[in-house]
Amino acid sequence: MSRPLLMIPGPIEFSNEVLAAMSVPSPSHVDPSFIATFGRTLSDLRALFLADTGQPFVLAGSGTLAMDSAVANVVEPGDRVLVVDTGYFSQRMADICRRYGAEVDLLSVDPGDTISADQVATHCALIEYQVVTITHVDTSTGVLTDVRGIAAAARDAGALVIVDGVCATAAEEMRQQEWGVDVYLTASQKAIGVPPGLALLMVSPAALAKWRQR
Repeated sequence: MSRPLLMIPGPIEFSNEVLAAMSVPSPSHVDPSFIATFGRTLSDLRALFLADTGQPFVLAGSGTLAMDSAVANVVEPGDRVLVVDTGYFSQRMADICRRYGAEVDLLSVDPGDTISADQVATHCALIEYQVVTITHVDTSTGVLTDVRGIAAAARDAGALVIVDGVCATAAEEMRQQEWGVDVYLTASQKAIGVPPGLALLMVSPAALAKWRQR
């Protein structure tokens, strides 16, 4: 079948298999087959994020909803948050954190540059942060961030780590459990390769504990 080629960061072109699945009539959300499919989806998300102990969440909404949900449940008023700022979407994360009452510091670079784990470690040695946020790949600049190294630096400083993976999930290496990322979030319409409309999060036991203690 011939169709226009969509060449934007997302939504991306869907495979024929995805298009075929979209042609099937929608089941009820309480249909036994849907419940089984949803259960498999949660298991598959643990495999995708490489987080056997993580709790997956699937929400009807955008990547921005995933960002908002992560912050709303982990950040409390007065928390100190360090935003590793590599572009527009890092700054959006900073805005969301401020709306929930956090005291936000941006560790920023010129557009197109990245931030090292050593820079984050130095900053965390000066101020006690409850949360460090990272944009895995910022769509606005195309910068790939060293999530593994920065997460280790933040974790050594006692901070929880939130990673915005909207532009990276399923395209860049991400080992959530091994790397110590507490909340990794994405949306359905980029490298996962399905239609827009789902906000996806994987949450670590430590982040769930912070939520329970709110």
